[in-house]
Amino acid sequence: MRKSFFATGLFAIALVLLPLPSAADPGRGSDVQCYVWANNATSAIGAPYVPSPVYSYNAVGRAAANTVTRTGVGIYVVTCKGVGGGPLFGGSGTWGPGGHVQVTAYGGEDADQCKVVSWVTGGADFSANVRCYNHAGALSDNRFDLLFVW
Repeated sequence: MRKSFFATGLFAIALVLLPLPSAADPGRGSDVQCYVWANNATSAIGAPYVPSPVYSYNAVGRAAANTVTRTGVGIYVVTCKGVGGGPLFGGSGTWGPGGHVQVTAYGGEDADQCKVVSWVTGGADFSANVRCYNHAGALSDNRFDLLFVW
């Protein structure tokens, strides 16, 4: 019994001390790929605009590679060119789909919250669908911040 307890204890210690790679580790650290301050809540529907370059960033194309398109009241599409994880050019590597997106309503408009409905990665570009709502739960135009990390 004593030998069994001793062997079990050694095995447990070895598991704790033995460095094992995480099954979720993609082999790279997380990096900010793009962030955007969507500063024009009431831009023309269907017309993309380049958000404020002072408060926007894109790891590949700098702030000019980010666009926001208002597709309806309180509905927006954010596109960050070149950071979608897919091949940018022949022979370049690919990360595939993934990433993490956060969005926050900004300013004193009528919106209480904005949320990411969906996002797309795996191609050359990243895009996110964002919706903003007022306190009554109706869609409402609002400025917002968006962050995409990989």
